[in-house]
Amino acid sequence: MTNGADIDECKVIHDVCRNGECINDRGSYHCICKTGYTPDITGTACIDLNECNQAPKPCNFICKNTEGSYQCSCPKGYILQEDGRSCKDLDECATKQHNCQFLCVNTIGSFACKCPPGFTQHHTACIDNNECTSDINLCGSKGICQNTPGSFTCECQRGFSLDQSGASCEDVDECEGNHRCQHGCQNIIGGYRCSCPQGYLQHYQWNQCVDENECLSAHICGGASCHNTLGSYKCMCPAGFQYEQFSGGCQDINECGSSQAPCSYGCSNTEGGYLCGCPPGYFRIGQGHCVSGMGMGRGSPEPPASSEMDDNSLSPEACYECKINGYPKRGRKRRSANETDASNIEDQPEIEANVSLASWDVDKTAMFAFNISHISNKVRILELLPALTTLTNHNRYLIESGNENGFFKINQKEGISYLHFTKKKPVAGTYSLHISSTPLYKKKELNQLEDKYDKDYLSGELGDNLKMKIQILLH
Repeated sequence: MTNGADIDECKVIHDVCRNGECINDRGSYHCICKTGYTPDITGTACIDLNECNQAPKPCNFICKNTEGSYQCSCPKGYILQEDGRSCKDLDECATKQHNCQFLCVNTIGSFACKCPPGFTQHHTACIDNNECTSDINLCGSKGICQNTPGSFTCECQRGFSLDQSGASCEDVDECEGNHRCQHGCQNIIGGYRCSCPQGYLQHYQWNQCVDENECLSAHICGGASCHNTLGSYKCMCPAGFQYEQFSGGCQDINECGSSQAPCSYGCSNTEGGYLCGCPPGYFRIGQGHCVSGMGMGRGSPEPPASSEMDDNSLSPEACYECKINGYPKRGRKRRSANETDASNIEDQPEIEANVSLASWDVDKTAMFAFNISHISNKVRILELLPALTTLTNHNRYLIESGNENGFFKINQKEGISYLHFTKKKPVAGTYSLHISSTPLYKKKELNQLEDKYDKDYLSGELGDNLKMKIQILLH
């Protein structure tokens, strides 16, 4: 009060009566506090009221005082009810707030764990009972006990199956169900036996008939090879031979006498094979090819040695799928073109007079010389054609290497392939060319040939790819 005028402390004092309302009095003031607060002893400030100390207590279980209020809570195993002060039991099992391995049983304020049959309780965990070790005869003498979590199963030995109880094994009559016997079945305890037909034996361990390998018997095919089959066997001969049952050996096949002649220009049968000849003026070269370098203007191949020109000299280079010096067709031994075999020649049947048997050694280089001023693209350096009927119109000759400058090319006309000069102006020098061949068969055509012949025979029918070396001197 100044000069007798009252001072309104509620307006003058900052933040007076916090958490309450300030009421000005004459010469003083007092506070009216909010809920949860109470005036101090002076009545001029509001302090927190500790409701938890009041009677009756506001909470049924646990009370926690807060600034201006309080909070009720419940002990473990209980939850607060809607009124905010009383507690009710928490169902840990229904709310999945438990650590039980299998079964949960709710109790007031807690829960208990239980185990299903086949397990033993250990605190909150369940330990599996091994019934198989507890009773070794649980599945009987023909059964095998397998422990499972909380239980067990019985597995039966071969030839037995579980009965309706699932705990005992009984014999299976395989003869009434699925079995491997084709010629009679006899049931036995835990299995069955088969009756076997001729060509089969009962396996010493398995209850089934297995093939008897007749090829284990010595000399069953004589001089031929024995190939075992299911219930029987076959006597097989090398390519070029056929099995003769009465003699018990392999007899040579006369390929030249068959309706499907293998050679285009005369055929000469040999032991286990045959020889293909070439047209007059051609040399036999490689396996199934003919080459000529004669009558081509100024260029002519280097003539072979006298023994090579001898019609009686049967070079192995022209021997297709034949047997030379006692070697079979497959893996035959190569001979030099200079070698002759008198005994082999004497046994050969006569070949047509207009067929050439002269041969050119495929390992030898054919030499040609030309005057560069006299050559043109019409000059034929070399002529090539297949001797095998299977290669006729199904073969291509090509320059494999040595033609980097493009001075030479091979054209085919009416089944004959010609090596000649191109229109490109050549340069003097020596050119070494490698000539090769490749069979031309579509997949469908090969399939048809394989249906007609077996694959081993077909690989021979197509011959070997030609590999020829020539040297051309341009001067």
